[in-house]
Amino acid sequence: MSATSIEPNAVVPVRPQAEPRITLRSFLPAIVVLLASGLMLMLRVQFGGRFMPDSALMMIALACYLTAAVFHLMNLYAPSAMALRVGMWTAGLGVFFNLSSWLVRWVAAYDRELQIFQSQGRSPSELGWVFRYIPFANLYDLSLAFAFGAGFTTLLIAHRKNFRFLGAITLPLAALILVLARFIGSEINDLQPVLDSYWRPIHVGIASLSYGVALVCFSIGVVYLIKDGVKIEAMAIWAALFGLAVIATVSKGSVFLHLQYGASTYFPLPDGRKMPLTYLRADIPWVGPALALAGFMLIGVIVAFGIYLAKNNETAKLWGHRLLKGSLVVQACAIALLVSQVKTMTDIGSKLDPRNYEAFGKWLAEQDKMTPEQIAQIPAADLISHASQFVAANGSKLILSLNANPVELAALITVLTATLFVLIFSFRTERLRQALPALDKLDSLLYKTGSVTFAMLAMLLITGAIWANESWGKYWQWDSKETGAFVAWLTYGVFLHTRIARGWSGRRSAYFALLGFLFIIFTYLGVSYLLPGLHSYA
Repeated sequence: MSATSIEPNAVVPVRPQAEPRITLRSFLPAIVVLLASGLMLMLRVQFGGRFMPDSALMMIALACYLTAAVFHLMNLYAPSAMALRVGMWTAGLGVFFNLSSWLVRWVAAYDRELQIFQSQGRSPSELGWVFRYIPFANLYDLSLAFAFGAGFTTLLIAHRKNFRFLGAITLPLAALILVLARFIGSEINDLQPVLDSYWRPIHVGIASLSYGVALVCFSIGVVYLIKDGVKIEAMAIWAALFGLAVIATVSKGSVFLHLQYGASTYFPLPDGRKMPLTYLRADIPWVGPALALAGFMLIGVIVAFGIYLAKNNETAKLWGHRLLKGSLVVQACAIALLVSQVKTMTDIGSKLDPRNYEAFGKWLAEQDKMTPEQIAQIPAADLISHASQFVAANGSKLILSLNANPVELAALITVLTATLFVLIFSFRTERLRQALPALDKLDSLLYKTGSVTFAMLAMLLITGAIWANESWGKYWQWDSKETGAFVAWLTYGVFLHTRIARGWSGRRSAYFALLGFLFIIFTYLGVSYLLPGLHSYA
């Protein structure tokens, strides 16, 4: 027998394929993005105010993220070298324009302060150090950094062949964050003197990057559940519950209660600025009934898919998908009606909801420097009368803006996106599962990103405590945002503990990744707009 012959029944061992080596070239796209953004910063310094504004760069980043997401999704269902290449290039461009927008905004904040100093006849030498103007003063700035953290983390991971799917999930979420930033508005705010510390860019920078990594971890958790065989109909039920929660709470709960959606108004000031009148809402025709109809359809989705999962009833499954598609169309119509009418509606005073007059009367009393005790003694009829007098005198001057209720509008768009993604995942689901990497690879990546998130959230809490002590004299005050960040950190801590000490992995770890990110989103948005506290300035 020759040395090269093989016995007929012999078992030939198959060597496992080695993982591709990670080299410096693998991270070249991320490195190029950082260097090119630094070049944009220098160009902004060179050309001054003639350079493209940060808001325009942000919109280009948004377009790039959306384009990259489309091509990544196309590559999942119909693998194509061209689609993958375009997706990767546009993702890199999105991160580049995202970071460039933030850096250009930094220079704009410095120039704004310099102009104020010169108008006051003061010397530029009196300006604070350059890092004082780093754009971390409000939720718009944090949103830019949050989206960059998600996009940059995606670039660092997606260079590996197995993980190129990631952009199909993370980039649409990064785009949603920029949509929120667009509605918040890009005005540069003055920094409160008590917050002027070099710990501010350290703390908020860590926060935004840790949020970005957490978004990627969340996306991996969703993909793991799909790969592990979780039925899309079960995901649809959770998406529908989220949609119901949003529709039931926007516009102070008036959608289901009164079939109305009210948008907050603005009062124009003589100096050109706009004063937000949060408690004075104008009813936007047809938006409330449309959102209510979408909500009732989502209830039908929950019932139909619940019956399908419990009894394997194919008829219920069919109706569930029909209702889900119908809800998607109605949601899109409601958002289109809202946006178009906010931009074109006139005679705002006649559209105001009188049910808000009492709350608005209290707000007017606060503007008159009355104490809460004094306001509590004012009869409700007097508060309503005061509000009615203001509306009679100024109703014709009121205006609407998409920036008035940014979180509500962004939440409605998020519900629309979640509904759309459930429908996309329900299309050729088995083919999608085959295109995703093996469960062990997803589980390993979930563990790594979860570990990084836990470590960065710990740094966030530590640097925040040091900054708080420097600004307010206390390391910890159980502020609502402090508490939210602490709960999120504990959630990722439980994620690691159960995995290391209890051996939990896979689906249970994926659920922790989803839960932890929900706490982060509440900390990011809920505190700034819903709860009072030391962080409400953002």
